Amino acid sequence: MTFTLLKKSHGRKAGPKAKAGDPIPNYGLLDNEDGSFTILGLRADGTTADISAIASLTPPPVSDNPAVLTVDPPAGMTDQCHGLSAGTANVACTATWNDGSVGPFNLTVPCTVAAHPPGPITGLAVTFGVPTVRP
Repeated sequence: MTFTLLKKSHGRKAGPKAKAGDPIPNYGLLDNEDGSFTILGLRADGTTADISAIASLTPPPVSDNPAVLTVDPPAGMTDQCHGLSAGTANVACTATWNDGSVGPFNLTVPCTVAAHPPGPITGLAVTFGVPTVRP
């Protein structure tokens, strides 16, 4: 069993389900954004399983470049991360079964933090929503 990353941040959609052995997609944030991720069990057929009742993120996930990206202590199998400056970082995650019967499993999540657009506001723009038909 390996793991897939379910990533969410500011309205972004979750990443696609992976198959065992697939590379982990790069997670992107701006240097002023916070994001979250949830570790799930991954079966050979590509389906995922919530393992929060039987495993823990022990040791807690850690960034190899905390000047670029920091990671909070997890809450169950979900964790928060924070983009601090432009650059790259890898988040190392280990899921350990509570009873020691399976694993531990390791996962390294590559992350890229980009600089947010610089400069002061110099004008206005508008974005229209999708029109709907009145009943």
